[in-house]
Amino acid sequence: MSNKHAVVLLLICFVSLMSGCAEEEISSTPIYTVTDRDFGITVAAFGEIEAAEAQRIPSPGNQPMTLEWLIPENTVVEKGDVIARFDAQQIIKDSRSEELEMLKLQQDMARNNAVQSQQLNDIESDQTFVKQEFEFVDRFAIDDLRIYSQLEIIDTLQNRDFLEAKDEFLEWKESSIDEQHQSESAVLDIRKSGHAAKFKRYQQALSKLEVVAPYSGLLIYEKDRRGEKPSVGQTIFPGRPIAQIPNLDNMQARVYALANDAIDLANEQSVTLRLDAFPTEEFSGKVINVAGFPRSIERGNPVTYYEVTISLDKQDKNLMQPGRKLTAEIQVKVASKSVVIPLQAIHHDQGRSYVYLKHDGNFVRREVSSGRKNQYLVEITQGVVVGDQIALSVPDGVENELNTESKVAS
Repeated sequence: MSNKHAVVLLLICFVSLMSGCAEEEISSTPIYTVTDRDFGITVAAFGEIEAAEAQRIPSPGNQPMTLEWLIPENTVVEKGDVIARFDAQQIIKDSRSEELEMLKLQQDMARNNAVQSQQLNDIESDQTFVKQEFEFVDRFAIDDLRIYSQLEIIDTLQNRDFLEAKDEFLEWKESSIDEQHQSESAVLDIRKSGHAAKFKRYQQALSKLEVVAPYSGLLIYEKDRRGEKPSVGQTIFPGRPIAQIPNLDNMQARVYALANDAIDLANEQSVTLRLDAFPTEEFSGKVINVAGFPRSIERGNPVTYYEVTISLDKQDKNLMQPGRKLTAEIQVKVASKSVVIPLQAIHHDQGRSYVYLKHDGNFVRREVSSGRKNQYLVEITQGVVVGDQIALSVPDGVENELNTESKVAS
């Protein structure tokens, strides 16, 4: 065999080897064939049955109080029955403390009055003495040089000037003491009024230690924003509803959907519900309210949820009792034929979405337009068609130039 033929054979083997490697590289990239299928979006949620209408029973008084006793939940109560009782020990202690403060302020006010009286008496004594000195000076004041020397006459005049200045000073001091006393008395009155207001509030709280049912019916304790119901030993703040008497003829569901899963939730969307106690029973309803922002529903747990209120299409008193747990599926998008691809196959760059499309043995980048998506699939409205093959991961050696898209499109 000649050298020329040997070189040609070697080149053929090299090209075959490179082609085999390229095919192996292409085949190693996972591929998804685009199809149209039934595509819908549902959001899972959990919650419980509650009354759409209920008479709430708020905490009485106007200060925080500690629960000492509660009637069992789900008790049928009559109007006027005691359903909760608050602990009076701390309130009595606080009330006595305020009463003591008022007595101490009363003593301070009496002491202040006594000090003022003593100071005014001292001033009055000094004024009487000055008056007598004036009379003495006026009686024995002689300005005749034949009787007194000039120095003696000057001393007499200076004594009178001193007495006049002292009399003016005593008048100013009397006025100053009066103003100071009024200021101190005003401050003590304000402090006393503050303690008196607290004392009155504690007395009112002592008169409202018992909570009674305003109506007859089934008693349900109400959860706070953390999902906790009132319990013995818990501090209840003023105005917080501690219980309710629901209207059992009109029930609804309150559910919570994970914030990351709550996609396009809106009113009027259909819902399928199942009670945990009766998993074979299925109910339907509609979304009537979606919270404006997600929040945590468990103390210390950072996971957030959207709160959703659902009206029930059918009422069943025997099954739909307040507090019964349930699961729900909210139909965000009704299933219909759509071109969809897995979420992992779509990529984003500078506000544009694209996939890696297999074309002529290579992968090229193809820009696409996407629609709605769920946790696994995304709807494609433009860019690929049924039968196209796309990469599920970023392939090696892909042609990144966007002008390849125009070549494929042509």
